[in-house]
Amino acid sequence: MSPSETDYRIKLGVWRRVAGNGLVHPGQPVDHAARAWALALTWPAAVVWGPSALGLWMPAAPLPKALPVYGAVRRHHRPLRGLTGRQTHLDPGDVVERAGVKTQILHEALADCMMVLGEPARSGLFSWVFTRDKADPIQFIQSMQRRKGQRGSKAMNRYVAMAERGVVSAGELATACLFDRFGITGWQSNVRIVLPGCDPYRADFLFAKQRLIVEADGWRYHSSRQSFEDDRWRDAQLQAAGYRVIRLTWNQVANHPRATAGLVCSLLAGR
Repeated sequence: MSPSETDYRIKLGVWRRVAGNGLVHPGQPVDHAARAWALALTWPAAVVWGPSALGLWMPAAPLPKALPVYGAVRRHHRPLRGLTGRQTHLDPGDVVERAGVKTQILHEALADCMMVLGEPARSGLFSWVFTRDKADPIQFIQSMQRRKGQRGSKAMNRYVAMAERGVVSAGELATACLFDRFGITGWQSNVRIVLPGCDPYRADFLFAKQRLIVEADGWRYHSSRQSFEDDRWRDAQLQAAGYRVIRLTWNQVANHPRATAGLVCSLLAGR
């Protein structure tokens, strides 16, 4: 069928274009698998790469909807109807079959996706992935180390530092650094806590021996009325279960570190 005949059927509403040469019936949903198949049909030698590969591994991941379909290609390809080629060489061990198409492996796809995205999508994805244990932090760190020197890699240094400490936000990283600076030990980060009759949640920092929870409150994630209400209700449930909860703001950690560290030490000492 010629391109003009295809375009005519699209105009009539018989088909709609997914990307490249990929077409579906109008009532058929376009998911990550359909987009990956559109790439494979158009550029058979390409490997589903970066954000598009991550979408195959994690369909619920918070990826921007306006992204093109990315494919790793050996030679330059001009962008074509929603397809974007990344001229790169992938090791054979970094390619598997998923949903019937050649796809980049999970931790490599996550690293490249983080390099492609801007803020705040990048920080939102990182938090989503690692609060749900969707990826191995060690593999993520190794993947990012292999990208040192590439364009945009410097912006990833703080995410590597977060993965090393097991935290998922800049506020949590600053709090972990505060603990290190003042010799505060005995904490675990991003700890899953389950209370009877309550949804599971992740404590930013838990001092298990003292049953003390420290939450790093960032304005971005706690600025709505609903988040305020949810946080206070959860705090009440935790206190009823025998935990103490303290919330630290960015201003307290960054601009009043000694006083903030002293407060935490007092609570740990039971004062």
